[in-house]
Amino acid sequence: MNRFSIFKSFTLSFSLFLIGSSLIAGSTKYFYNGTKLYNLCRADNLIDEALCEGYILGVQDSIYSGHLSDHFNICLAEGVEPDQLRLQLVNFIENNPDIMNFAAEGLVAKSLETSYACKK
Repeated sequence: MNRFSIFKSFTLSFSLFLIGSSLIAGSTKYFYNGTKLYNLCRADNLIDEALCEGYILGVQDSIYSGHLSDHFNICLAEGVEPDQLRLQLVNFIENNPDIMNFAAEGLVAKSLETSYACKK
């Protein structure tokens, strides 16, 4: 593993920890909306990109683990990288600007489902 990969892995792990520890049980207020996540995903620095990618991967894990599987059905192809998911989300939000104030979790899930729906 090179230094960049180690830094990115650490940053993703730390970001997920921060996101997870900042949520309050029973709260109905969401942490990120589409605008906030969009700004992170478009930033020109590795930390914000890692925060964005970590958030996307967290939502993807929630779908696969069953927490969101009743609402979304995705099948990621082997080899899809977090940066591809981030760029695809940016494109999805830019093509749907009227949803930027919605909770980021739903935007990410819908974006994943739009691009990676399971074939029947």
